[in-house]
Amino acid sequence: MFCVAPPESEAKMNITKGGLVLFSANSNSSCMELSKKIAERLGVEMGKVQVYQEPDRETRVQIQESVRGKDVFIIQTVSKDVNTTIMELLIMVYACKTSCAKSIIGVIPYFPYSKQCKMRKRGSIVSKLLASMMCKAGLTHLITMDLHQKEIQGFFNIPVDNLRASPFLLQYIQEEIPDYRNAVIVAKSPASAKRAQSFAERLRLGIAVIHGEAQDAESDLVDGRHSPPMVRSAAAIHPSLEIPMLIPKEKPPITVVGDVGGRTAVIVVVVTNTIPHEIQKLQCPKIKTVDISMILSEAIRRIHNGESMSYLFRNIGLDD
Repeated sequence: MFCVAPPESEAKMNITKGGLVLFSANSNSSCMELSKKIAERLGVEMGKVQVYQEPDRETRVQIQESVRGKDVFIIQTVSKDVNTTIMELLIMVYACKTSCAKSIIGVIPYFPYSKQCKMRKRGSIVSKLLASMMCKAGLTHLITMDLHQKEIQGFFNIPVDNLRASPFLLQYIQEEIPDYRNAVIVAKSPASAKRAQSFAERLRLGIAVIHGEAQDAESDLVDGRHSPPMVRSAAAIHPSLEIPMLIPKEKPPITVVGDVGGRTAVIVVVVTNTIPHEIQKLQCPKIKTVDISMILSEAIRRIHNGESMSYLFRNIGLDD
């Protein structure tokens, strides 16, 4: 485990030539709250912008201050209406581009459509499409967190900084869970075992895996590249060619692989403030929120001042 931000991040940043403008892309309460925390850590005021919906649901963006020659950072969290969220971001980016901003950096902690990053049967790679749209709109840099697949960074032709929230989650486990050393990290499915193993190794804890749940959406069964070719008739197949049929998967009874007897099972501990979850917290009081504005503000400060980002990726391995 490592400390996320150096002591210098606690002081107000030094504004360099060209200035900095910080915008919140929508009126969602969680986005505004996160943006204000970042602005406070940076010691800057929030940029003035108006984002609203027309009666026909068209998105309207009005930039209410000059961004000419400035570094513009647009913070956008994904709401339940993800498509409106995307349009708000694209229109604001384009508005800043046509207003002659020096650079336009998107701060999108949760990247939408990130699970649609592989070819599906008669489908498309939607996350690549979204990446192309953002670049075309005028985005020059992207700050995000915990991409569903790290390879999504290759869909962009601009720099991408894929930050990690795990240090904050590990810190929460150590400070808030009584006797956490007697706990065990539980992966809710075999697909999440690698992430659970990373947590367990850093906390020096054991690991358990729940087996038997519904198949993960990343299953090869729905991957178009593995679908069999169409056959018009039995005569179309060469008589000497008999392709063995893959045995279909069948869910076994739910079982736990690992020793959890008498221990605290850590499955989902907390949620970061990168997405709205106020309703879920009312429905489940056990949900706790961890603030990650510190690492986002430090990333913004370093990019604006032209400093190295390597400090924010210390002790992060290829499997993290």
